[in-house]
Amino acid sequence: MKILTGSLRGQKILFSPVVSLRPTADKVRKAIFDSLQGQVEGAEILDLFSGTGALGFEALSLGAKHVTFVEADPALAGKIKENLSRLGLEGNAAVFNQDALKTLRGLSEKNAHFDLVFLEPPYHLGLALKTIEVLGSSALLKEGARVIAECAKKEDLPAECGRLKQVKMKIYGDAKTVHYAIE
Repeated sequence: MKILTGSLRGQKILFSPVVSLRPTADKVRKAIFDSLQGQVEGAEILDLFSGTGALGFEALSLGAKHVTFVEADPALAGKIKENLSRLGLEGNAAVFNQDALKTLRGLSEKNAHFDLVFLEPPYHLGLALKTIEVLGSSALLKEGARVIAECAKKEDLPAECGRLKQVKMKIYGDAKTVHYAIE
């Protein structure tokens, strides 16, 4: 898998295939970042259910100030750390090897704030909805923040949830992306 845009364009993201891993397709990743023109550079970003970390690496390549990766699988979290080191990005990122919802509680207690949140949880477990509910009612999101969720096409996510309002939805085969904003 390669970084598609920015200063690291063409650099490889190395990872070991895992049966449960479903990396965001290149086409979807490109569409997400095309929709975020001007919103990534200098941003504080949270990449939940990181997997390969592709969305976070793409954001760093486009000039994100800092990316917090959250991945429960120790092997995948370790690979994200290896890739950060290999690409010289350790100072611009943190990797939490723990459950995403637990991490949100901890980040909230530390008064962390984010401009942009990516979440791509395993499909059909209700984790996208649970995470949107937590984010919508938390103080983790700065004014004007964006949340982009990738989930199964058949999963229902609300048009509004707390402070979050859906601003865009796009279907890609069996997947969809749902964009939320705090306005």
